[in-house]
Amino acid sequence: MALSKINSRAITDLTISADDLASGSITTAKLADTSITTAKIENNAVTKDKVDTTVASTGKSIAMSLVFG
Repeated sequence: MALSKINSRAITDLTISADDLASGSITTAKLADTSITTAKIENNAVTKDKVDTTVASTGKSIAMSLVFG
């Protein structure tokens, strides 16, 4: 019989990979505050094409121009 629920204690480090997750299964609502930090973001993972254009209207456009040119 297939398992319908897995106890979190059965999941050890590195047992679940990105390939195991369905597309769209992790949403911002499911992420804990501070679960994604600068240290966890790979170099060059965020480009100016990936930044929402509304960032410029938040008062952070100067910082964005320093980062992205």
